[in-house]
Amino acid sequence: MTLPDVLRGLAANTGLGLEVLEPLLGSLDQATLVVLAKRADLTGAAVTSLARQSNPAVRAVLAHNAVAAVTAWPLLVGDTDVDVRRALARGHSKDFRPAIDLPLPEEAQWRLARDADARVRQELASRRDLAVPVGLHLASDPEASVRRAIASWSSLPDSVVPALLLDVDPQVRRGVLHWATIPVELQADLLADPETRAAAAAWVRLDRDGVAELLSDSDVDVRLALAGNPHVPYVWVLPLADEYAFDDDVDAYEEVRATFMLRRDLPDDVRERVAATVPPQDYHLAWWLSPQQATLEQRLAYVTSRFVFFRRAVAMSPDLPAWAVARLAADDDWSVRILLAENHPDAPGDMIPDLIRAGGHAGWELVKHRTMPVDALTEFACSDDLRLRRIAATGPNLPAAIAIELTDHHDLETRQLVAANPALPLPKVINLLTDPSVAEAAASNPRLPPNLARTLIADRAVAQ
Repeated sequence: MTLPDVLRGLAANTGLGLEVLEPLLGSLDQATLVVLAKRADLTGAAVTSLARQSNPAVRAVLAHNAVAAVTAWPLLVGDTDVDVRRALARGHSKDFRPAIDLPLPEEAQWRLARDADARVRQELASRRDLAVPVGLHLASDPEASVRRAIASWSSLPDSVVPALLLDVDPQVRRGVLHWATIPVELQADLLADPETRAAAAAWVRLDRDGVAELLSDSDVDVRLALAGNPHVPYVWVLPLADEYAFDDDVDAYEEVRATFMLRRDLPDDVRERVAATVPPQDYHLAWWLSPQQATLEQRLAYVTSRFVFFRRAVAMSPDLPAWAVARLAADDDWSVRILLAENHPDAPGDMIPDLIRAGGHAGWELVKHRTMPVDALTEFACSDDLRLRRIAATGPNLPAAIAIELTDHHDLETRQLVAANPALPLPKVINLLTDPSVAEAAASNPRLPPNLARTLIADRAVAQ
């Protein structure tokens, strides 16, 4: 048995409690310690033990762990390895849909905000949980990269906005323009500055004369920005939807029409006229109708809209009632259907296989959807399509007999994926622990019982 592989698998096993894995904290295998440092169930004692490891790779992973960082920061905030401090500053703030969102204590943030390494301060400035006093401090950081990160942080108070809008770095000035209320006294300067003119045109509050001036601007980007400005009435920028306005740039003309048709304030007849001339793109979506921006009542009013970019936004809602789910699941638009399947727990199972067949990264998550049909899993597992077979190998509802068959497949990745799948019967999982090619994956299978894990860990101690 390849003990190091098995131990690394056990360290990653989410079905085992830390009390079972605690002996691994004394492992000499650094890869095992790195895997342990990623766990979300680490105790204070385990965190302290890992934070004192000599290998900076272990400490860096620990610093990136949201749970561990709250406990271990006094040991990591002054780490001699800059990558560890950068990981602590970055934390989990840039993860996609993090399962855990714990704030780093303000005292730790202050230590990192005064770090000599600019990257440490830059990573800190990008955190969602940044304390306002720390953000104010970083807003005047000597490094432009730090101020750029802060400039996009909408939690800064209005008092700091003027200084950032006058920053010597144009990226800082443009970043602030996306969220801040622009002081009237600075609007003229921002519009006159070539570096910020387009960004300002997208957000500043303009009178009709100001809009008229920008409508004739020679810079295409300025006119494009103006088309989506939510602070000016659509009728003032309606000329931008006319073809002559962009006869110098056909691509820009199509882009401005797309921007214009997504405006919230357009009457349906105007939207219809503009949309009829816009080549449909999958990314056309009205974000102001997303669950974060609109109430359920507002969103439900657009379930049957004739505009697909409204239905796409509504399909992102996890709280839709059954009638709305059924309507969107039958939508002709592929993007509507996949957004519904990705976001709603009751998305109809019969729509999911076709979405997986269509390709894309979403298949790896959709196969785990609770409504995923078992017969489709079987079909995919027996497919000659390598991607479909590998996706099926991860399906939690994969029939046991099919899962067993896949453990003998010629494709190594298929075997590894199914070895880690809890759909695989326990006797077969145990059998695979002796196969060097899949031992680590089998050891990570949540089906593995704690008593067996203890035995495997004890065997490692005897072997040493």
